[in-house]
Amino acid sequence: MAYYRRLPIYLLIDTSESMAGEPFDAVKAGLASMMGELRSNPMAMETAVISLITFASHAQQAVPLTDVLKFQIPRLKMGSGTAMGAALTVLIESMSREVVTTTATQKGDFKPIVFLMTDGTPTDQWEKQADTIKNTISGKRANVIAVACGSDADVSMLGRITGTIVRLKGMDGGNFKQFFKWVSASVSSASQKLNHSADASVGLPGMPQEMEVVNPTDQGEAPDTDRFVFLHAKCSKTRQFYICRYIKTGMEKAGVFKKRAAYQPVTSHRVDDFDFGDGKSSGVSVPVESLHGVAPCPYCSGPGMAICVQCNKLSCVYSNTPSCGWCGFSGAIGDAAGGSVGRGRG
Repeated sequence: MAYYRRLPIYLLIDTSESMAGEPFDAVKAGLASMMGELRSNPMAMETAVISLITFASHAQQAVPLTDVLKFQIPRLKMGSGTAMGAALTVLIESMSREVVTTTATQKGDFKPIVFLMTDGTPTDQWEKQADTIKNTISGKRANVIAVACGSDADVSMLGRITGTIVRLKGMDGGNFKQFFKWVSASVSSASQKLNHSADASVGLPGMPQEMEVVNPTDQGEAPDTDRFVFLHAKCSKTRQFYICRYIKTGMEKAGVFKKRAAYQPVTSHRVDDFDFGDGKSSGVSVPVESLHGVAPCPYCSGPGMAICVQCNKLSCVYSNTPSCGWCGFSGAIGDAAGGSVGRGRG
């Protein structure tokens, strides 16, 4: 019996803490909207199969290749870091395991389409995996499209993975909505062409104004990996987790012949699901003296922040006698001044 050929679609989505706030919410809404549109397209329903790979502190295949009708969006969990190398490894292994190749007696699946979306810079070893993708997969075994979200994405890094790079110009909900609409249109277009002719080339539809094609050589200087600082905290009143985002404002004197970056608070983000991994700190820190100001707690609007002397973690301060949002300690809550405080990896 002849094999029913599929069009595999792999979505690699960055769920790192730098996506906190509107971008993360927009990704979840965009995925739901995309699947709704694909389910209304008979050609996509007949041909496309979707896989979702997420990456932050680590990478995982959250959904294996699944028919459009049966695809269920998992509960996305944010994490600290951008494990690009791990994500590419998962992609390579998943494609090797799932995609049916053509043999002398049977045609296999159509060439997969891979969408790799990230807003930052890798925090793990990624070069070897990138070279494997570029040399053996991109343009040969799969069409790989890298999507740089905003101005902080490392375009030159993406150029080591694939020659097809597009940029999402902004990080608000409208931009992400248009991106996922474009992905849906790309999958639908590819499905339609393949159903009319198995040998038809798969082209991508025109991009909305929120997106643009970019050349990795046009980036100039690499993005500043320390432009943002992310602090992990809990509300001392509700015990709920949040992330404080700071932005670099310049350099300041930090002693004899030394300078350090200075940061101002941008906002604090509520986070429902966060992957704390093994519970250990990221191993990176920032001098407290370089943090100028505190963004209010997003749950109780507490205007201050303090370090617990028991567990050494940050909590908001909303009263004269706060308790730690992490361990519940109600004794001496030290002011976040002097020394350094642990930070996320972005």
